[in-house]
Amino acid sequence: MEQLEKRLKDVYAAGGDRATLDHLYDKWAASYDADLWASGNPYIAILAGMVGRQVSDFDARILDGGCGTGLLGQVLHQIGYTNLVGIDPAHGMLELARQKGCYQSLHPFLLSAQIAFDENSFDAVVAAGVLTHGHAPPESLDEMLKVAKPGAPIIFSISKIAVEEAGFGEKMAQLESAGSWSLLERSKTFRTYPFSEEMGHVRHWVAVYQKASA
Repeated sequence: MEQLEKRLKDVYAAGGDRATLDHLYDKWAASYDADLWASGNPYIAILAGMVGRQVSDFDARILDGGCGTGLLGQVLHQIGYTNLVGIDPAHGMLELARQKGCYQSLHPFLLSAQIAFDENSFDAVVAAGVLTHGHAPPESLDEMLKVAKPGAPIIFSISKIAVEEAGFGEKMAQLESAGSWSLLERSKTFRTYPFSEEMGHVRHWVAVYQKASA
């Protein structure tokens, strides 16, 4: 747990600097899976459950935004989803995701205000553990919407801090007011790192929105 807390401190201290974050995640890549599973963070399980509830077609083309080492992709693949596409800017994380053999393709892209995919090209878009302070910006939600097909679910974990202090709450409300998407469901709020005293205050939930139909 101490190692995880040190890694998280370094990540938060980066203040969103992309080069620093990519370097930190590349260094963390080898132990990332073990650290995250040991942390007790339930977001992968909850998000995978939401995908199973919302995406009935196992051949659906699903974008895993900020896929990291492929933790979520591996679970989705084990459930039976066969057409996963992952993006992440950290090459060390992507290499571990590649080794899992669960993605159709992987790309060194940042989940940001511009994603290099065609509009309306994914049956679902997921993002696990990336919509938080100092990582993907609120504008990334616009791009997640853009690449999703009309009526597609957009499923993501999000931190309370990101909603209240990093502009995500305003962006989410703006998209709903504009009729760009609508809320289908959200999980109960959970402790992000339940086994950590130092990080025990951090809270997340998983939300499912549906892109407006054309």
